[in-house]
Amino acid sequence: MSTLANIRTKVRRLTGRPSPQQITDDQIDEYVNTFYLYDMPETLRLFSEETVYEFMTEANVAQYDMRVQTYWTGVENIPAVDAFITIQPPVFIAGYQSFWSQDREQFYRTYPALAQIVNEVEGDGTPGPYSITFANTPVLQYNVTVGAIDDTDVAINCIDVPTDRTDGTWAQINTNNAVTGSIDYISGTASVTFANNIPTGNKVTFTAVPYQPSRPQALLYYNNIITLRPVPDKSYLVRVNAYKRPTALVDSADHPELRQWWQYLAFGASLKIFEDSGDPEGYATIMVGFKQQERMVLRRTIKERTNQRTATIFTEMTAFPYGNNQNNF
Repeated sequence: MSTLANIRTKVRRLTGRPSPQQITDDQIDEYVNTFYLYDMPETLRLFSEETVYEFMTEANVAQYDMRVQTYWTGVENIPAVDAFITIQPPVFIAGYQSFWSQDREQFYRTYPALAQIVNEVEGDGTPGPYSITFANTPVLQYNVTVGAIDDTDVAINCIDVPTDRTDGTWAQINTNNAVTGSIDYISGTASVTFANNIPTGNKVTFTAVPYQPSRPQALLYYNNIITLRPVPDKSYLVRVNAYKRPTALVDSADHPELRQWWQYLAFGASLKIFEDSGDPEGYATIMVGFKQQERMVLRRTIKERTNQRTATIFTEMTAFPYGNNQNNF
């Protein structure tokens, strides 16, 4: 009774559109999945949708972009940022509970990214190459810069773009002149060739942020990017709490993740149909049934949440039988 085929039938009855000439199955599926994937998870944060997002670190890689990281849904790999509605603390790195932050000020006050500045390289009247080896290595990706003023009196400023775990190239900031070169993050060597000549005596300034790799103990989540400190020295398993996005219903025999939800999905899809067809009376008519189904869907989460009180820093300090069973939980 809870398949996509049953949901389609319920939608047709609720909207008064029994014929495929009025609305096709594909159109109904689009409304169902729009509600299921995007509306329902934002409206109801259900206990059954809580999960763990996990990934492995790479040596000398500090940033992990969730728009690039993929997650296996059981059907396909999709960007992690689409697979999860939110990620949140706690975070465990190699099994150790670690510091979580979403505030750049707080994070970088604890782990400052202080650059070493090298401006001893001078222009020689040619485009280059100009090379440098940083004294302190390795250096952070996305934090190596080079700047100079060329013979057209234009300031050329570039920042590194990693090509892999150990190497990078240059990307210009606010200019269109071609700049080539490379960066080796491990050895700290960098070279650059500008599009125009750098006059003799003009400084070519390089900066980089050195670090000491180790097991990460802190995580910053900002702009869909996870930043770890210290920078990993090897592979570690990172686990964070997350709310996952449901998997789309595609085949007629597909079920929602909890079969109880099928009527709620039918009501939600029907509301969207009435909304798009400009039918406020139809919308209002089924709203009572929609709210009833929503309460029933939410009831399971409410009951599960009431099984345990909210944990605090004092939870483990209370003696048995009213507390934590002699520190066993």
